[in-house]
Amino acid sequence: MRNVTIVGGGITGLTAAFYAERYLPNDVTIKLVETSGRLGGKIDTFETGEFAVERGPDSYVFRKTAMTDLIHDVGLGDEIVRNGVGQAYVLHHDGLHPIPKQTVMGIPLDVDAFKDTTLLSDEEHAALRAMLLSPPDVEAPETDVSLGLYLRERVGDPIVDRLIEPLLSGIYAGDIDQMSALSTFPQFIEGEKKHGNLYEGMRHLRPEQRVAEVGAKKVGQFASLKRGLKSLTDRLAERLERTEIILNCSVEQVEEIEGGYRLLTNRGDIESDHLILTVPPRLIRQFLPKVDSNFLADMKPHATATCSLVFKEDDIELPFVGTGFVTSQEADVTITACTFIDQKWPHAVPEGYHVLRVFLGRPGADEIVDASDEEIVATALRDLGGLMTIKAAPLETVVSRLRDGLPPYAVFHSDRVRALRAEMGRVYPGILLAGIAYDGIGMPDCIKSVHEQIKALAEEG
Repeated sequence: MRNVTIVGGGITGLTAAFYAERYLPNDVTIKLVETSGRLGGKIDTFETGEFAVERGPDSYVFRKTAMTDLIHDVGLGDEIVRNGVGQAYVLHHDGLHPIPKQTVMGIPLDVDAFKDTTLLSDEEHAALRAMLLSPPDVEAPETDVSLGLYLRERVGDPIVDRLIEPLLSGIYAGDIDQMSALSTFPQFIEGEKKHGNLYEGMRHLRPEQRVAEVGAKKVGQFASLKRGLKSLTDRLAERLERTEIILNCSVEQVEEIEGGYRLLTNRGDIESDHLILTVPPRLIRQFLPKVDSNFLADMKPHATATCSLVFKEDDIELPFVGTGFVTSQEADVTITACTFIDQKWPHAVPEGYHVLRVFLGRPGADEIVDASDEEIVATALRDLGGLMTIKAAPLETVVSRLRDGLPPYAVFHSDRVRALRAEMGRVYPGILLAGIAYDGIGMPDCIKSVHEQIKALAEEG
């Protein structure tokens, strides 16, 4: 091995460079090329005064240790903060409803979890209780299935449509009825196989397997950094000693040459015997025409926008004390969720202010993402105005868009990723694929995947 070139300067590419410097011999040349003028990719923190507002992801699941390990590796362990906990709500067509306690992603851990919920009618609650206590005669799937179909057969449509789908839409892109169960929540199926049905499987989940459990812990399950997640990507860049970083470098094509590859870029050609591509699937199709283009073509990302609104505390009356709400598709609004930042991340907001981060754009209904900043702000304020009293305009607004966002994890996603990588090994040896399109959309998933691939590359010599 003579040299390695990493394409993409987001968290995955920066992690690849960091661990390449750790594991690869000192005589290996490392380059990182990034098409934009900044590093960090989807991670970007807007800071003004005492405020720290995330433009992209705002946290990671703390139980996934790969990101915590990386944070400690770069010397930011003392900066880790956990999210504030409190009641969250779901917005249905008839208003806001508290999310029942003792649930994981809307699935009950206790048969009485939904006893007092206003999300279900008495008849629907009785039907859910009957399904939990006398599970339907369905077998745990042996192969991948649609997550929506899997859950509907076990807890019914009302809870899936009114609670589980809204919660999942904030994590995974795509239609829940087309989404892979094994690539998103394999612990559901594993628990059913071990304990006989989904309900018993959920009740026996280990704490580290639980995602977004409501009302069960005093310590938040998510983590961030005191100065925002951008402090991690900034620190990664600072810690790179052997890596040549080339910004504003757009790769136009990848050519095969003897012993490796040539990147054709707007800043000249780069030859390398190993490539690590952390770019969207559409670019993989462009760069590597001999791979399975059908799978890559199917992974069309879901575009989203966020609108963060900074208010003086006296200028807005929040409808409840809590961390925010998600919206069901039956709600007559455009926004898909709203986080009360000062409640969820109190370190990021000074006393005397409320900061609301509003999310917009659903799969198949993301036209709002292309609207002007002014229209996005107006849409957010209109929808919020139906739920709370807004007495004055926000002091500041921060609009962000994510067009190359979250790719859908369709049924058989993991199988197709394995097949793609096997094909890559045959037709493009020496090229690795990493990022949210493959092994998990969370930052810890991306970090873990590229870390493992760099270690394997070093062991190959």
